[in-house]
Amino acid sequence: MRQIAEDIWVHEDSMNMLGTQLGLRMTVVRLEGGSLWLHSATALTPELQQQVNALGSVRYIVAANNHHSRWLQDWADAYPEADLYVSAGIPRKVPLSKYHILQLGIEAPWANDLSWETMPSVPLFCETVFFHHKSQSLIVTDFIQNYPDEQPADGFSGVMTKYVFQPIGFKGCCIAPPLKLGLTIKDKQAFGRFVEHVKSWDFQRIVVTHGEVIEQQAKSVFEKLTHRFCS
Repeated sequence: MRQIAEDIWVHEDSMNMLGTQLGLRMTVVRLEGGSLWLHSATALTPELQQQVNALGSVRYIVAANNHHSRWLQDWADAYPEADLYVSAGIPRKVPLSKYHILQLGIEAPWANDLSWETMPSVPLFCETVFFHHKSQSLIVTDFIQNYPDEQPADGFSGVMTKYVFQPIGFKGCCIAPPLKLGLTIKDKQAFGRFVEHVKSWDFQRIVVTHGEVIEQQAKSVFEKLTHRFCS
């Protein structure tokens, strides 16, 4: 775990995806009452659990994208008193006994610390993004990604990166390719309004789940990446 600003920490990990190592990031926010809000859980280990417990009591576990639920059940079992907030497609994948769906208009108990907006008309992701007020951090799952500008590794992993992932758009600072191509957006006007709303938040960094945290000129980076969606 490393602290990136006041009351916000990240834990970096990775997972195998088609022979390559995909970087992952879990974000932990300490809320005003001292409890913890956990976003995009990575693999639960005794060491990580000890580090999280040292920060406070886990109160909310958030899985804000349909494709990020691999370790959700492990965390739910480890923290049975925590409330789960998940994207609409996750209950079809994970047999959760109790949960709240992240969707437009929900009343969430962390409103004093975090603003949120659910991506409309993209059932592939159903992603909700968050703005942590105190640290001025935009927290996303797949919406924006930021891969380091470096040569692909040798071997099969490098071949997959160079000839499959990078050509379809998983390269540098990018919008998730399914969104960039527009093929998964059912209502482009509604999606444009979502982008404009997120852009209105006063964020100074973007905490991505894949790649490096965007610490410099975050608002300009966001506007450059998303201008295609705005009329």
